[in-house]
Amino acid sequence: MTCCSEFDKLMDLELARHAQPYQLTNGRIVTEIDTEYFFVFGEERHSFVGINYCPFCGRVLSRGLWNLEKKKQG
Repeated sequence: MTCCSEFDKLMDLELARHAQPYQLTNGRIVTEIDTEYFFVFGEERHSFVGINYCPFCGRVLSRGLWNLEKKKQG
């Protein structure tokens, strides 16, 4: 479901999450990035940091940047 095996490993370790922002109910979202991919920090009450790009392969992950790319091409 993700862009590369390294990012899959982060998700397996629960250090990253793929979810809609409204589904992240056990913490707070720190950034206002339009994305479905988040780094997870904290143990009891999580902090979620939105991700624009995969830190390993560089693929665009945020909807905001993806939509900008589509507008440029179209």
